[in-house]
Amino acid sequence: MHDGRGFRPEIQGLRGLAVTLVVVFHVWPNVLPGGYVGVDVFFVISGYLITGVLAQMAMRDGRISLIGFYSRRIRRLLPAATLVLLATLCGTLLFVSKARWEETATQIVASAFYVQNWRLASIAVSYLDADSLPSPVQHYWSLSIEEQFYIVWPILMIAVIWLSRRQNVPLRRSLVGALSLVFAGSLIASVVLTEIDPAQAYFVSQTRIWELALGGLLVLTEHRFRLGTFARQSLVIAGVAGIVASATLFSAATPFPGASALLPTFATVLVILAGDVEFGRFRALDSRALRFIGDRSYSVYLWHWPLITFFVAQGISRTLASGIGLIALTIALSDLSYRHVEQRYRKVPTDVWWKPLAYGTLAVLTCGLTSGVLLYALNTESINTALIGTPSYPGPAALLSGTSVPDDVDTLPPLARLKQDVPIVYVSKCHQREGSSKPTRCSLGDPAGARTIVIVGDSHATQWIPALNKIAKDRKLKLVSFTKSACPFSRVAIIENGKRYSSCEEWREEVLVEIIKLKPYMIFTSQSNYGTVPQESMVEGLQNIWSKLTEAGSQIVAIRNTPYMKFDPGDCLSATPTKCFTRRSEAEPSDILALAARTQKNVVVVDMIDALCGPQLCPAVVGNIIVWRDHHHLTASYSLALAPYLALKVGL
Repeated sequence: MHDGRGFRPEIQGLRGLAVTLVVVFHVWPNVLPGGYVGVDVFFVISGYLITGVLAQMAMRDGRISLIGFYSRRIRRLLPAATLVLLATLCGTLLFVSKARWEETATQIVASAFYVQNWRLASIAVSYLDADSLPSPVQHYWSLSIEEQFYIVWPILMIAVIWLSRRQNVPLRRSLVGALSLVFAGSLIASVVLTEIDPAQAYFVSQTRIWELALGGLLVLTEHRFRLGTFARQSLVIAGVAGIVASATLFSAATPFPGASALLPTFATVLVILAGDVEFGRFRALDSRALRFIGDRSYSVYLWHWPLITFFVAQGISRTLASGIGLIALTIALSDLSYRHVEQRYRKVPTDVWWKPLAYGTLAVLTCGLTSGVLLYALNTESINTALIGTPSYPGPAALLSGTSVPDDVDTLPPLARLKQDVPIVYVSKCHQREGSSKPTRCSLGDPAGARTIVIVGDSHATQWIPALNKIAKDRKLKLVSFTKSACPFSRVAIIENGKRYSSCEEWREEVLVEIIKLKPYMIFTSQSNYGTVPQESMVEGLQNIWSKLTEAGSQIVAIRNTPYMKFDPGDCLSATPTKCFTRRSEAEPSDILALAARTQKNVVVVDMIDALCGPQLCPAVVGNIIVWRDHHHLTASYSLALAPYLALKVGL
């Protein structure tokens, strides 16, 4: 295959260009806002080369040796990938906040088993993780997609070989037909899912496989093209221009992958189709610098992202100087791993077929076991809520009554458990995500309680569930929760990712019916700020829905929105704990609920900000209890500590 051209220096140069785009995008996002398309260039190249290898094997031998193919893939990919994963785990323990260890270890396991893209897809649609910083191994998502392709495509080709023999159809035609179906189906899925759910579409395999299939179709059909020098020169100019234009003109706002990915991928096809082109003395992509980077592109891709995250975790901004230093360190490490790891294991004799498979399995298990031990150790740290309110952990009493706070006491929750200190409804799966409109509820408090209270709203309402659950248990009340991410309990239209959040509107109306059926005597609600909604519209929407509930005999308790911090508490408390605060004047949100309640009967607005902030500052820790799990959600521990003060405010 490959038209008998053997080694393709221009493809190495194309790899160098692609990884350069990715690295520059990650180091200086504003310079190349669409530099992420370098990954799509890699997908096309991989599809082209791998399909070429497999098709050549099939046409030459009439069969595909899975053992031989997988043995070569393991020797090519696993040694460097495993090295970087283990180095990243060590770097995480040294440079990254303890609050991020658990998620990073989880993603290292997912990366080792090449399912990182599915892990990221699952949290990309999780509102709970929407504000989380990227992990040091996030970039393994693209490697996971490629590995999944390497697993599935040879097996599919074996099936095509069998069918072509059975149907007496030429093998090349059968392969083109099969890949065309994969290409078309995946491209349609990519366009549709990118429109419906762009966060998930970016990572899942079915929206990306068409890019690898495109490269496969090229290698199977390129023999039909007989191009002259001028045509090939024109193709390479157009191709490189298309790739660079994508990297320059695209941004985070571009719907991607979807139809937008057609530009960089077909531009890549033009470059590969053009082949090794010369412009006088200028050899286009076959330049020494691009080939040097291209040879090391795999290691460059592996190393650059962990180094960036470690720099950022240390509070180092990505200036021109620090960025150049990052790139230089990346190239140095990549050169070492290329020469001493990639090349060393690629040249291992293949006469004993089982060795690469055994070593590959051992490498994956080593990563999984090492990360698993860390996860086990982290999960042994418990959040002892029984300590809340004791002299060591006075919590809000330190602000409200001046209770003394002892020094040299570990914070509650432990920093390693901060991101997991969430209300029980997240664990119980009855907090609604963005996608679903079907109401789900959690029944909390005292199941035998004679009266019912309800909490309803978005995640800023959800954060009050620990406090309300304790109040309900202590007062023998039933507590029912109806909560949904990014969905205020107000009759307004919410625009999310440029589209109307219709599932929120449907959910809200169904929940309204459910609440009226419950006949609660008190309904608690709160919500985040929704800056895209005009204030008048939000006020009218709140009044509209509150009136329906008060007419049914319920009292509304609207809890004022909580402040917004200008830091991530986990990162800040790990690096500079004495500086983890935001000025109250800068953090205090507008009181939209109070505006809506002015003309409403049987609606009470409760302001708890004095229990979160001092007169001047809003700190990350109050009374040895961490207040914030991220920059705008309370920890479940601090919410629980607020229970007696909230009860006092509402007269329970």
